[in-house]
Amino acid sequence: MIKKVLTACAAAVVLASSIFSLTGCGEKKLCKVYEDYFKIGATMNFGNYVLYDDIVGEFNSMTCENEMKWNILQPTEGEFNYSLADQMVEYAQENGLGVRGHCIGWHHKDAVPSWVYEGTYDDAKARLLTHAKEVVTHFGDAVYAWDVWNEMLTDDWDNDDTNLYRVSTADDATNGSRWHELAGLARNQSAEDRQAANDKIEELIVDTFAAAREVAPEGTKLYYNEYFANNTYKVDKLIVMLEHLLAKGCEIDGVGIQAHYDITSFDPVMLEDMIVRINALGLDVQITEIDFSMYDYNADTDLRYTEFTQEMEELQASCYGKAFEIFRKHADKISCVTQWGVADDSSYLFNIPVKNRNDWPYIFDAQHEKKLAYDAIVDF
Repeated sequence: MIKKVLTACAAAVVLASSIFSLTGCGEKKLCKVYEDYFKIGATMNFGNYVLYDDIVGEFNSMTCENEMKWNILQPTEGEFNYSLADQMVEYAQENGLGVRGHCIGWHHKDAVPSWVYEGTYDDAKARLLTHAKEVVTHFGDAVYAWDVWNEMLTDDWDNDDTNLYRVSTADDATNGSRWHELAGLARNQSAEDRQAANDKIEELIVDTFAAAREVAPEGTKLYYNEYFANNTYKVDKLIVMLEHLLAKGCEIDGVGIQAHYDITSFDPVMLEDMIVRINALGLDVQITEIDFSMYDYNADTDLRYTEFTQEMEELQASCYGKAFEIFRKHADKISCVTQWGVADDSSYLFNIPVKNRNDWPYIFDAQHEKKLAYDAIVDF
C-alpha cells in the first residue's frame, strides 16, 4: 500500500469514463483542447525524440532536455557544436512545435565545462555573455523562449532576505555553484559580505539577460527557471530576488516553475500562490517541468515499486487534474505548460535520485497509451 496523498488533491477531480479517439481528422489532442489557454509542451532528448511520432501531435512546444546546455553546445572554448540541437529543432519545426531554449546559465557541474570558470569573476562573466550571445543568435527565431538562468536560489528554509543564493562549491562541492563562489559568496558570512556577493550575482543575472535580449529576435521571451520542492521559504526568496532584478532593470519576461512533484505530497495551494505572486510583479509564468513521481524525492530513496498500481494511477490523475485546474484558472498568467518528458518509457527519474528504479511520472504510459492522468487533464 503506498502512502496516502497529504493534500486534498485526490478529491479535487472526478475522472471521466470516456477516452478520446486519436484517429481521424476529428482528433482531440492536448494542444487543441488547450489552444485557448496556453501552449502544451514536452521535453525530449536526442536519444528518444524520434520514438514519439505517434504522440508528438499532442503537443505544440518542445524543450531539448540537454542538447542546448553549455557542455553540449560549447564543450571547448570558442568551438560551438549545434549538430544535435539543430536536428531536434528541425524535428520540432516539421511537427509544428515551438521550441523553448534550455538553458543558458546554470551551475551544474555536468552541464558547464570547468574551463568556463578559469580566472576571475570578470573572466568567467565575459565567457558567459559571449556564450549567451552566440547561442541566442544561432537559434534566432527558431526558439520562442529561453531559460536564461536556471536554479540560482538556495534551498535553505529560513526567512533571511540576504540568504538568497545557492552556496559556493567551497561550501558544498556537490550542490554548490562556482558562479556564486567567484562572486564571493560563502557560508556563514556577515550580512554585509553576503549582500556584496548577492549584488555581484544579481549583476551576473541582469547582464546575461541583457546580452540575450540584445541579439534575440523581436518577440523572444526570456525566463528565469527554478525548482521549489514545496519550500515556501524559497518562494519568498524568489520574490525578493525578482524585486531586486526588476529594480536593476533586468530584461526578464517571466519565471519558469519547475513543477517536479510526487503523488504523496503535492501542495496545490503553494503552486497557485506562487503563480499569482509572480504575475503580480508583471511577469509571465511558464510551467516548465511538470511530472508526478511515485516517490517523495528525498524521503523515499530506499523505496522501490515493481508495478504501477491502480491506486497510484488514480492518485497521479487527481494530482495532474488539480494542477491543470489551477493552470486553467490562471491561464491569463500562464503561457505554456511543459511535461518534463513524454511517456513512461523514458525518464530522468529512472536514475535520479536513485539508479535503475522504476517510475511512472507522465500522462502517457510506456506504450504511449493515455493514462487516467490524461483524461483528468482533458475532461473539464
